[in-house]
Amino acid sequence: MSKILIYVDDLKHLDDYRKVGISAFLFALKGFSVGYRDYDIEEIKNIKVSNKYILLNRVLDCKDVDKLKEILKKVVDTCDIQGLVFEDLALCNLVKDLNLPIETILFQNHFASNVHSVNFWLDRVDSVMLNNEITSSEISYILENAKGKVCAHLYGYNQVMYSRRLLLTNWSEEFNIPPKSTNILEDKATHVKFRAMENEHGTIMYSDKIYNGQELLSLPNQDKIKYYYVNPTMIDHSQVMNFITSLENKGIDVSSNEDDGFLNKETIYKLKERNK
Repeated sequence: MSKILIYVDDLKHLDDYRKVGISAFLFALKGFSVGYRDYDIEEIKNIKVSNKYILLNRVLDCKDVDKLKEILKKVVDTCDIQGLVFEDLALCNLVKDLNLPIETILFQNHFASNVHSVNFWLDRVDSVMLNNEITSSEISYILENAKGKVCAHLYGYNQVMYSRRLLLTNWSEEFNIPPKSTNILEDKATHVKFRAMENEHGTIMYSDKIYNGQELLSLPNQDKIKYYYVNPTMIDHSQVMNFITSLENKGIDVSSNEDDGFLNKETIYKLKERNK
């Protein structure tokens, strides 16, 4: 349980997580996150947990960076945080320029897909969240050859895409239907479904199946894992707790709305090496 980093989508669930031994918690900062239930600075300040991490998963423009400079030191000074989990590379320089004494975890869903890129960023941040679209064998190879500790997805809907456009709002305006901040969209040709969540900063598309990466717990080189990431967004709390409390058992039952993502099948759109 000490290696689980869980996103807190509802503060009333904190006690349940702590009772089972989880001690690292992630909270999205309002104004700098998309696809998560977010929290303002005062809310984060008043949350009393041991290892508190802040999520900033928006792609920023220059105005956003300037605004973040003003509030980031305040967040670190007043909210008693352990570190930042972020997507935009500007945060690497911001943390360094402001001399902030915190951990940094780079979380770009589709980029940390090979050991070369992982090791490049491990020279610049404390840890990297691995791509959610690579196989178990590829993750095993990265663990064996990474120069530092990495993080890996363990449970939750996998993020498929992120757009700065307000896709659900545009859809409702185009077809004159009531707007929703969350919705399930289905591709007519393939019947593949996506779970969409929108706020004023953009839209996140999640997979329709809950990713269950329990097999990663059996890989060698577990000492290279800093955190396994659990994201309960849009999942019934009882199902999340059933997964967590069953982690010590060998072979957790996989529910009908769960799968192992790309752990045992290569991503269909991944580019292949071209023969010279």
